[in-house]
Amino acid sequence: MDGEVTKGCPQGSCCGLGLWNIYYNSLLNINYTKQMKAIPFADDLILVTRGKTVREAENIADVKLSKVSAWAKQNKIRFNDQKSKIMLMSRRK
Repeated sequence: MDGEVTKGCPQGSCCGLGLWNIYYNSLLNINYTKQMKAIPFADDLILVTRGKTVREAENIADVKLSKVSAWAKQNKIRFNDQKSKIMLMSRRK
């Protein structure tokens, strides 16, 4: 059968939102540092990292992204690389 769902929940299903909230809550409870903030929005997640330098922010992000990746693997969730974005900004004094 075309379009048969073998894993997860179809988008718009009656139990999909509840199941995602259960998963998502554990993702939001990862021990983030004070230099990183997790901001959820629907089924998206923004991770904001700050550091004294771009290099420091990248290093902090790398450590936490490895925890997010481990969480995803443990929960058998794959993130869509095509939709994932990285944005670097520096604030000059």
